[in-house]
Amino acid sequence: MRKLLYSILIFPLLLAFVGCNNLLDIKPVNSMIPVSIEDFESLLIGGYPKSEFFMKTEYSTDNVYANLNTMYGIDKSNEPFFVWASTHELPTATTDPYWGTLYKTIFYANSVLDDFEKRIPAEAEKELYEIVKGEAYALRAYAYFYLINLYAENYAPENMDKPGVPMPLTAEDVQMTSQNNVREPVKVVWEQINQDLDNATTLLSGKMAKSDYRFNYTSLQAFKARVYLFMGEWEKAISAATDVMNTKSLFDMNNLQSYIDEEGNRYAFGGDYGFTDTDYTKEILFWVGGKANGNMFYYDSYMGAPDPSLLELCSRNDTILDYRRYIFDSFLDLTDPNSAATGPTVYHFYGYQGTPCYYVGIELSEMYVTRAEAYMKKEKPEPGKAIADLNELLKSRIRTKDYVALKESDFKTNEDLLKRILEERRLETAFDAGLRWFDLRRLGKPEIRHAYKNGTEYVLKQGDLRYVLQIPISEQNASPNMPLNPRD
Repeated sequence: MRKLLYSILIFPLLLAFVGCNNLLDIKPVNSMIPVSIEDFESLLIGGYPKSEFFMKTEYSTDNVYANLNTMYGIDKSNEPFFVWASTHELPTATTDPYWGTLYKTIFYANSVLDDFEKRIPAEAEKELYEIVKGEAYALRAYAYFYLINLYAENYAPENMDKPGVPMPLTAEDVQMTSQNNVREPVKVVWEQINQDLDNATTLLSGKMAKSDYRFNYTSLQAFKARVYLFMGEWEKAISAATDVMNTKSLFDMNNLQSYIDEEGNRYAFGGDYGFTDTDYTKEILFWVGGKANGNMFYYDSYMGAPDPSLLELCSRNDTILDYRRYIFDSFLDLTDPNSAATGPTVYHFYGYQGTPCYYVGIELSEMYVTRAEAYMKKEKPEPGKAIADLNELLKSRIRTKDYVALKESDFKTNEDLLKRILEERRLETAFDAGLRWFDLRRLGKPEIRHAYKNGTEYVLKQGDLRYVLQIPISEQNASPNMPLNPRD
């Protein structure tokens, strides 16, 4: 494996990692080279992504529209994503932070694995050794999952031999002066992801969770369910999702009603109190990626806003209250000119915007829609089981007095049921972990239209080549022979 371009200056022994509920609040100690297992644990914590490396792709999806009535525009760095420019980088860019962030994570994971391959732990250290090593495998798989889904074609038989991404498997392969890097085939990268997940499973099985800001056995199983779904491994996706669903319970949004009654529809949620300030946070299995306060979609005055179709999905019937409406509904009288700057939709999911709060990496509800989809796509579909998963989810989202269980007779065909499952998946994972962009890629790369400045319409065509991000300019310069992602 050739050395991969990434600027790494030093082994930081420990980086600050503070979450919404201070579950993990560790302060830097020094910058010494790690020696003990505890040192390498601290090193690995520093490798968890600290930026929202997945959020900008949400601008490229049907989850976002531009509210042209607001006085604020879309940030220049986000515009290429919204209009599907041939490259997502601005001409002045010197580095791609998403590529760099993910390879930095791989560097930290590889550093741990390199040392642990040579280390024989004392009996008293064996459990911590296995936890840290298992986390390192999980974290490396996580980083490669994002890289391959951002910069290469989606997992499909016709894409297996196409260029994937560079795949360093040792820390020595990640250096600041590397050049002439090689993109491994899509198939090879996915095989490595699976191998790392298998290793992580063996090591983390039966171990106590450290926190929801680090991989543990439960969040690993959830991530595996996601990976298997993307690979079309339906039975494996069902099994992994079931493991998680058997150990965790959905939050009943009916418990929000008394608070909503007290505050009123419009003011129940917002910058001072969002959904993750409630007990809904118990559904979050894994937090990731920087501070969600200051979220680019959160504030009412921002041009990039949730597409009204999301609000429509949780407002199917005027007589049924779906509590997810409170995530997206501005509750404004749109006949009032003063309401135009906000528009019909807002985004009130994340917690109080004055406190560091991480993004959702994996949540429990994803398991319900994952298993339901897998039930319908397996060789012999099981609509009854898929509907049971939908009902369990909807029962926790819809006001109790309004809830009516779905039945097989409500759907004329299996395709109709699958459509509903995918709609619920879109609602449950909107603005989470970049999943909508990845889902659009694996579900046929449909056409999307965005209206922007002066009403100009931009179109991402069905199957468009721009569903794959371009290799970063910095990497093109370092590896001039690296094949680029085609644009025509």
